[in-house]
Amino acid sequence: MNEPVDPRESRGRLVMELAEDTTGFGLVELRTARDLLLRPAAVLDAYMTSGVTGGGRYARPLRFYMALCGLLMVVLFLSGGMRQVLAEWPAELLDPLLDRSGKSREMFLADVDSWISLVLVPVVLLCYALVVAPLLKAWDRSLNWRRSFRAVFAFLCAWTLPILPLSPLAYRREYIGLSTLLLVAAAVIAFIRMGRGRWWLTWQGAVVKSLVIAVASVVTSNIGMLPVVAIGLLGAIFGP
Repeated sequence: MNEPVDPRESRGRLVMELAEDTTGFGLVELRTARDLLLRPAAVLDAYMTSGVTGGGRYARPLRFYMALCGLLMVVLFLSGGMRQVLAEWPAELLDPLLDRSGKSREMFLADVDSWISLVLVPVVLLCYALVVAPLLKAWDRSLNWRRSFRAVFAFLCAWTLPILPLSPLAYRREYIGLSTLLLVAAAVIAFIRMGRGRWWLTWQGAVVKSLVIAVASVVTSNIGMLPVVAIGLLGAIFGP
């Protein structure tokens, strides 16, 4: 005989399935988010010892990070996107590009914003991975290259998740200094909490290595924006 199913359990499962279908966040993602906030070192250990899903307990780190980036892109869109940044460019720099494209100012800026939104995450993520993975591999000799990149994505998740509520500050010019400081502080905290016993063994090493990672990540993101903006401009000029 089939055992009776608790209606509350059935409704809860249905809600979680609907949430996963509509937002990409289900029970596994919620568990991943909770543990990244409460015990990030345990999450990293699971990813390093039990595979890309932590033995079936957690979301894949790259997939989870892409979901977080999706939320950040929504914030960017609601904040006006890159159009507000490009609109502040001096006329002597922007006008020749407008003339070359043959489009109106508004259409040109909209096209640039669309292209940037398309390539921003993959290009910057690739830059992050290429810079941070060798550092983590050097600090944890048990890692091969595959697990080094997995560790990068896990670290990026632990770094990004707690600063999501503060992300609107990053798109406001008057708060650029504060947002950069918070970004570096969040990277340092995430590195220290997640990497104890793996990436660092002493507190002196923790401070130095976390600052190296934080500064390298911020610099890398700024460098990564150069090809992103270039692709956006070229797409708007030569695209339909």
